[in-house]
Amino acid sequence: MSVKKDESIKEILADYESLANLVLTQLDILETMITSSELHLTDEQLHTIRENEDKLDKWEVKLSDKIVNTIVLYHPVASEIRQLIALYRIVISLERIGDLAVSITNFMKKIKNEEVYASLSDFISNMMILSVKMVKNSMLSFINKDMDLAIWTIKNEAVVDELNRKMLKKAIGKAQKSEEKKNILISFINIKEMVSNIERISDHAANIAEASIYAYEGKDIRHRRREELEDKIKPSNNE
Repeated sequence: MSVKKDESIKEILADYESLANLVLTQLDILETMITSSELHLTDEQLHTIRENEDKLDKWEVKLSDKIVNTIVLYHPVASEIRQLIALYRIVISLERIGDLAVSITNFMKKIKNEEVYASLSDFISNMMILSVKMVKNSMLSFINKDMDLAIWTIKNEAVVDELNRKMLKKAIGKAQKSEEKKNILISFINIKEMVSNIERISDHAANIAEASIYAYEGKDIRHRRREELEDKIKPSNNE
């Protein structure tokens, strides 16, 4: 029983790394699109993102089933159960990050005014770069049992939130000076939705970091992470 349990957990961890790498591929494509400061999306990029999204959905179902079956069939010890539950949470967050990548490309296609987008591209690019880094570090925090990376990820969620607020203020200022043309307003709306999806990527990165802390320290800090990590989390200058 113990051998089968160990093999099952090892297989789950290997599958997790495959899923994580696929999500990183999605985010790398998305980051390349956004940091180019242009709205042109190639057919190849869009096809790859959609194709990978189908794979992510299947991986999520497969991994979730394996985790549940391992807990039910092999009766892992408490520390192993925490790790598996944390993995279950992480898998859900990774699948949702994949969904957000597709949503962001859809909103990019709806933006009608390239000048408006270009004027806000610095904010959007910085948010995307930091959100991708947060996802990478949150996943590494679990793989390497590195709680410093988990704490860094949670800390920087506030930075992404602040970038979003600053971008919105700039967009509102430009809207007040514009001629209220329909395509400009539509662009503002779609840019805001696009950026909100980028912000949600950082939220899920923080969720993954929380799961890492739960897996290896036994602390469930969901809904109270600010209080739990108050002494460790301070505003970052990484803008």
